[in-house]
Amino acid sequence: MNRIRKIYILFAGLLPVFFGCDNYLDVNVDPTLKPDATVQELLPTAQFYSSEASYQQAYFACQYAQQISSNLGTNGTDTYAESENPTGWSNLYLYVIPQLNTIIRKGQAEDISGYVGIAKTLLAYNIGLATVNWENVPFSKADQEPKDFQPSYDTQQEIYTTIQRLLDEGIVELAKNSGMKPGTDDLIYGGDLTKWTKLAYSLKARYLLHLSNKNPKQTAENVLAAVQKGMTGNSDDFQMPYNTKNLSPWYSRVALANSTGNLSVTYGSTFVDLMNGKVQTIVDPRLTKVVTLKTGQTAYNGVFPGSNLGSTVDFTISSWHSSITSPILMMTYAEVKAIEAEARFLANDGTFSSKGSTEEAYAAYMAIARSNMTKLGVAEADITAYLAAASVNVGANQLTLLNILREKYKAMFLIGDIWTDLRKYDYWDFPLPQNINPDLQGRRIQRMKYPSSELTRNTANAEANQKTPATPMWLSSK
Repeated sequence: MNRIRKIYILFAGLLPVFFGCDNYLDVNVDPTLKPDATVQELLPTAQFYSSEASYQQAYFACQYAQQISSNLGTNGTDTYAESENPTGWSNLYLYVIPQLNTIIRKGQAEDISGYVGIAKTLLAYNIGLATVNWENVPFSKADQEPKDFQPSYDTQQEIYTTIQRLLDEGIVELAKNSGMKPGTDDLIYGGDLTKWTKLAYSLKARYLLHLSNKNPKQTAENVLAAVQKGMTGNSDDFQMPYNTKNLSPWYSRVALANSTGNLSVTYGSTFVDLMNGKVQTIVDPRLTKVVTLKTGQTAYNGVFPGSNLGSTVDFTISSWHSSITSPILMMTYAEVKAIEAEARFLANDGTFSSKGSTEEAYAAYMAIARSNMTKLGVAEADITAYLAAASVNVGANQLTLLNILREKYKAMFLIGDIWTDLRKYDYWDFPLPQNINPDLQGRRIQRMKYPSSELTRNTANAEANQKTPATPMWLSSK
């Protein structure tokens, strides 16, 4: 895997290709080629590759989650075909881990705690991406001195413990606020350490809730303790901005390609049917913001997974998530409200088949759609009408986990972590794809496959941890 330090320095020379704007990175000097790169030079690069990893995960995971579907025939990822996600893997081990570890070491040596706190928070986020993709992954033995090019794997249970430790340590460092402060080199929050602290608590809640099957009520209480210190509005959203020189990946690699006949993915019918009124009996006002009709079409229909059929919509450059400047969303306030709603429901002894919860859970549930609609620019009158609809405004006594999960599913469009919810709750009412991967024998996909490069370079460890695509992950087990 991984001549981590040497290879990431070699590949870092490609960065000027990706970034051409002075407000993003200094393209005249490639900082990662310097052996003495400063934390100010390393941070934006690590943030860029964190965004890249998020995009790569979402591209595959959101097909498994049926938000998007393949435009490439009947053997695409939406058939539950096994994905390696090799770029996501290389982003983690060639760029993100080495650069964030370097920031941590330099920050500790120079007593610049803000950078250390940011780096630990980003490190926790990135290994969280990795474990929900592949389950067991190298971490504790990766990027260590002396170099081990065939590191052993940490179990998923160990990874989740590490995530919480890193976030706790990051929160402590962010509170110290000692030494030099980040500024414009922080592409996400502009050096606002309060927002980074809110993110760290929000991520604690996300990764705690992943494990709610194991001890629902206690987990819910721990989640709620973290949520109270998490994001408080859309301005706290964890996202990477793009501009007309640094193009959004969903624009440049998907929407723009689709417009020239180089098809990849479009909208899935499961997602579109939640928006067009077929499931909830009300047309979601986000529909026209998020989905674009094909020329001459009037009804919104997505591709049934695995069929390559039925679409009247296009994933184009005109939609909110796929314009030239669309951000890569990694975690939002809407997700935090969904986490709170689910945790309050579970804390009230709720189960997937039960109805009714507290007024606090209901308020959090209603805030999911409101915050996401506000972010997308939906008119206030349309938000009010949607939230008043009988299928949405069910009342606290009739609230179900399915109500919460549906609103979360829509609000987390193109955020790959939504796949975790589907696996945790047995894909609730999602249809099986057509032309389903025969290796699954009619079951649901649970994991990605280790990349071929890893199976070649770290064969013994990779093969020892590889499981069949239908084998549930530790995180989903009870």
